[in-house]
Amino acid sequence: MPVFTFKGENLKTVQEYHKKIGELALLVNAKVENFVFLYEEISLITNDNDINVLYVSVEWLGRPLKQEIVANHLQDFFGKYYKKIYLKFTEINNFMYLNGKLIG
Repeated sequence: MPVFTFKGENLKTVQEYHKKIGELALLVNAKVENFVFLYEEISLITNDNDINVLYVSVEWLGRPLKQEIVANHLQDFFGKYYKKIYLKFTEINNFMYLNGKLIG
């Protein structure tokens, strides 16, 4: 169950990316219905004048060979909207529960 958390200031852009979920599922060999997208609006505090930043966190069963593919997919889409895109992967192997049942 890949859980993508997007933190930024533009929900509409994330909703547009969600339309590519089928494409993303094929790239990482996961079922579309197992994807979860979360969005959090943030207030960014930075010394940089351009605060056009997106932070993406991906929690999933470890897929080290797919990380760069996902990073490129995100960059290809969001690169035209954001100056900086931070991406963090977290492996949830044996640590994710859904409705009280271990799923990872």
